[in-house]
Amino acid sequence: MIEGSGVRVMVSVEQEEIIRRIVGCYDIAGDLVEIESLVNGHINDTYHIRFDRDGRVVQYILQRINRYVFKDPAKVMSNIKAVSDHLAGRQTAQDCAVIHFLENRLGQNYSELDGEFWRICPFIEHSVAYETVENSTVLESAGYAFGRFQELLADLPMDRLYETIPGFHDTPARLEALMAAATADPVGRMAAVEPELRFFQDNRALAGTLADWLDQGKLPLRVTHNDTKYNNILMDERTGRPLCVIDLDTVMPGLAMYDFGDAIRFAANQAAEDETDLTRVGLNMDYFTAFTQGFMTAAGDSLTEKEIEGMALGAVVITIELASRFLADYLLDDRYFRIHRPGQNLDRARSQIHLAQDMIGKLDQMNAVVRRCAGPLN
Repeated sequence: MIEGSGVRVMVSVEQEEIIRRIVGCYDIAGDLVEIESLVNGHINDTYHIRFDRDGRVVQYILQRINRYVFKDPAKVMSNIKAVSDHLAGRQTAQDCAVIHFLENRLGQNYSELDGEFWRICPFIEHSVAYETVENSTVLESAGYAFGRFQELLADLPMDRLYETIPGFHDTPARLEALMAAATADPVGRMAAVEPELRFFQDNRALAGTLADWLDQGKLPLRVTHNDTKYNNILMDERTGRPLCVIDLDTVMPGLAMYDFGDAIRFAANQAAEDETDLTRVGLNMDYFTAFTQGFMTAAGDSLTEKEIEGMALGAVVITIELASRFLADYLLDDRYFRIHRPGQNLDRARSQIHLAQDMIGKLDQMNAVVRRCAGPLN
């Protein structure tokens, strides 16, 4: 993630030497005068760097791409460049920007040093990434930004993008992986989660609906962000206006409903993702409506009727999918998702299951909101 805030620490002499070598790959005017590491728990190593340019401070964000998570960083950066190039000249001054990375002296939007991949982007001043929803108005603006992202990229040919994480949103495969983890039960946790496992068995067909529609040719593949959390839009800290869509590492071909659904799952939940008091967990329909209004206003004309029909279902499916991943990781001794306390992945799974159940109960309401926001049938 690229953002305008975070816990900051100064770097070591060794880190500074590496960073200066990376900066030397770029034609950046001025003297590098300050380097801070942003230690806020994200996947990539992130640094805030400042240059003195004739007495004026110019700021950038530098990142080292995590090669454990992203096996082929060059493909990740190729996808980001394809999106950036396609958007060039299409966006208006009123549009929320999309993060772009500087080209080095070789014309690449990344630099490789000692087998590691690095990239630099402008620092966006007066920006903030919110972890919680501030109000419905800002949420509607965020929905518009993500919807506009879909609309502007609707005609980008899919053959220009790599599938950087195969099967990332293959929901049936995710549920199969959960059942395999339960069968293996390597650390003896399966007996304690039988009610949760029954939920996935009972909702297996529902969770596979969008994958079935894709297989049947009823849905188009689109350019999808695949991590449309509310905190992946930088907001103007003064006005609340969306400034920039960030964290494009997972951009690849996918379904529009997954982008919409993941945004709803994160922003319209009444409680935290790992909430232990399940009475607090549920879908906030006001927030759902606000985001949907923004998203459909921006993207509605570029969507098919089948996509509109499945949009609300996307929120249910993506919530079930993530719950299955949390539970599988718990059964496998917490190998993938970082935990900060014992049982956190189980708490995450239970919270997401409860949210999915609430969504299923409200699905007719959700569909009605989507239909109203989409406007008249084409």
